[in-house]
Amino acid sequence: MKMTSVRRAATVMTAIGLVAVMAACGSDSTSPSRGTIAVQLTDAPLLLDSVSSVNVFVVRVDGRMAAADSAAAAQGASSDSASAGGWKTLASPNTSVNLLAYQNGTVLGLGAADVAAGSYQGFRLVIDLSKSNVTLVNGLVLTGTSTPNVTFPSGSTSGLKIALSAPIVVTAGDTTTMLVDFDAANSFVIRGNSITQNGLLFKPVIHATVK
Repeated sequence: MKMTSVRRAATVMTAIGLVAVMAACGSDSTSPSRGTIAVQLTDAPLLLDSVSSVNVFVVRVDGRMAAADSAAAAQGASSDSASAGGWKTLASPNTSVNLLAYQNGTVLGLGAADVAAGSYQGFRLVIDLSKSNVTLVNGLVLTGTSTPNVTFPSGSTSGLKIALSAPIVVTAGDTTTMLVDFDAANSFVIRGNSITQNGLLFKPVIHATVK
């Protein structure tokens, strides 16, 4: 992957672990099999010496069986239309998360949801951009309205596509773990030559693999 992001010493990956825990529901043999998708968050070490924290306000984590491109991930991302486009809410933490606080295997549970067993090909993070920011080591807080600022996508709430290497198959009675790598280093691009003078562009890079 070509490195075009904020960096000082090394490439950094922020990992958000989505843990799909499968369990059969009910005693009626004619009922469809169902499982549970539980969501946890973790982060790989961030080595950017100019960044103190990356604070993302996570509203929801959604999934659906159909594949999703960036346009589909943005569809119905606002909190009042979470089910639009076949999306199902898997977790609703509705909280600010400093991604750098969850490193080296430390995870944060975000929630869980009962879902129908099957193949899931689309996942997204829904974040509130108006409550998200990047804090530099010198104490400067970059938001969407500060000077300098972080240029976020338009709209206060945005659905961020999670690119899958393969569909996530939920099977009753089994456990499947999907690790989502939020590439923090490549998701924030310096405008000009200086963060403190020109701020950042937010271009989320998120990939996922089955653990």
